[in-house]
Amino acid sequence: MTNKRPIWMTALLYAGAGALAVVAFGPALWLIATAFAGPGVPISRLPAPIEMTTDNFAGAWDDGGLGGVKSESGGTRWWTSPLVNSILVTLAQSVLNVFLAALAAYPLARMRFRGRGLIFMLILATIMVPEQVIVVPVFQTVVGMGLYDTLAAVVLPFSVTAFGVYLCRQAFLAIPTELEEAARVDGASALRIWWHVMLPLARPALATLAVFSVIGAWSNLLWPLIVLQSRETHTLPVAINQLLGVFATNVRYAYAASVLAVLPVIGFYILAQKQLTRGLLAGAVKG
Repeated sequence: MTNKRPIWMTALLYAGAGALAVVAFGPALWLIATAFAGPGVPISRLPAPIEMTTDNFAGAWDDGGLGGVKSESGGTRWWTSPLVNSILVTLAQSVLNVFLAALAAYPLARMRFRGRGLIFMLILATIMVPEQVIVVPVFQTVVGMGLYDTLAAVVLPFSVTAFGVYLCRQAFLAIPTELEEAARVDGASALRIWWHVMLPLARPALATLAVFSVIGAWSNLLWPLIVLQSRETHTLPVAINQLLGVFATNVRYAYAASVLAVLPVIGFYILAQKQLTRGLLAGAVKG
């Protein structure tokens, strides 16, 4: 005989779930509503349907410089736009993170050598170091290399992460050793085994790492804000931050720009959702 849940407890659970939903989605809905608000609508309240407009998106794109830096002749150089810069930085940083993390994780998972465990523990220890702590030495290194105010300065210092190495190592450990031994018997080298055997089998974990890398690189503000100075090298988060300073009396432009910046990440997450779920559940059941 099963005990039925009291009505008051069910109502309390639903009320708690509703409150959590409001806390989670409320700010996003307010952001979207304010981005569509007309010039006469105060940002302290939600706009009515007849008070909504799309002019804020056009203003953020043109006047805010998200569409590109305007030249002296009056044209717009779209190839120096924050959108293009963010796409280049995100692609480069994500590809490097997945490639280098998988390359570093393979010997830590499969090869036997002295100090392997110590090296892996030292890599994991870097996760506990906040990014703010290493900003100054990394900035001095970037300046010394002559990379200040370049997109390479945004990509290279964080081109591989300890979390990526850990995720790839755990994925490689879950692959049966018999497959690797069979490839070695056929004469395959370690690098060929890594490329043709390990990477295809660890694709869900690699896709998960790619999703996290894309989201992190696309939304990163602190480091690009420090290392980028000219408008031609600004990424979307930096451009939106500058937008708040320039249009302080009209924050609707900044809200509209934030909505535009979030849309590509949502689209990428929807496309990679299947692989992300498989990667997160990989290794949960071991048979």
